[in-house]
Amino acid sequence: MTVQKRGVSGTIWVDAVLYLDRTLRITYSPASPGGAVRLIGELDATNTRAAARTLAQVRAAEDILVIDVGRLEFVDLAGLRMLTGLCRDGVAHLADVPAGMRRLLGLLDRVDVLDECA
Repeated sequence: MTVQKRGVSGTIWVDAVLYLDRTLRITYSPASPGGAVRLIGELDATNTRAAARTLAQVRAAEDILVIDVGRLEFVDLAGLRMLTGLCRDGVAHLADVPAGMRRLLGLLDRVDVLDECA
């Protein structure tokens, strides 16, 4: 499935699906400033490795990877560790961090990670 967006100049941008399984979809949007990767659905131990590989491939083409996590409905500790690890390494920033993810970081006493990520 692709999503089309029309740019100011009339250019049509298409979100590319980079990864897809039963619970997670990863898309790339060239229309976003600097390009952005969007995680949609659930990120957990069953797909974190595949998501990390996908993000590593995109990261090779971008200076700083912008990861929109606003449409993640669920993230477990494995997914959270992977995402925050990318931020700590200085290769990614998280955008649109949902309240549930903020709450999980708070429970783990790791709210400081948001300063590195967002």
